[in-house]
Amino acid sequence: MRTLFVVLALGLAGGSAHAQVAESRGSLSVIGGIGKTLDDEGSLGGGWVLGGAIDHQVWGRRRVEASIEVITHDRNTGFFQSHGQTVIVGVSLVHRFGSRDAQPYLFYGLTAGHHSGTDIFDGSSSSRSSTNPGLRFGFGVAIRTGRRFEISPEIRLNGFWIDNDSDPATLPSFGVRFGWRM
Repeated sequence: MRTLFVVLALGLAGGSAHAQVAESRGSLSVIGGIGKTLDDEGSLGGGWVLGGAIDHQVWGRRRVEASIEVITHDRNTGFFQSHGQTVIVGVSLVHRFGSRDAQPYLFYGLTAGHHSGTDIFDGSSSSRSSTNPGLRFGFGVAIRTGRRFEISPEIRLNGFWIDNDSDPATLPSFGVRFGWRM
């Protein structure tokens, strides 16, 4: 009788088991989208964003990410015209929330950008090149599309400490990240 009572008590007290999707230890991803390049006085134009990243879980749902991306810009109207690109390298701390098929996340970190381009003002052309450090932050939602793949719409902002007021200071972008979980 005592054995039957123990078996019933354990059976009733135990919770139901649900299969949990295992959290990946890291991921590789590519991102594509659109961005805008701003100096401290206005817009240098908009263009495409293309890049890649690798991240690794450090503790809990926090990850360290290293990324590289290129943002182009083209402004071809008015008295001032500008064409060029900025190559951005960044290291970020990523905080993912939840453990379901859709995980919102926030990230922030350090960045460095190398800009090269040509400005044309009233018919006079000048080439520009600069490299500046800065900060970045953004947010997105990682949506699982299978066991190992995820799609993440993402908004990010790279800001730089500039010495020259015509250097790119702020680069907001929107992109879609395609990732492979390792």
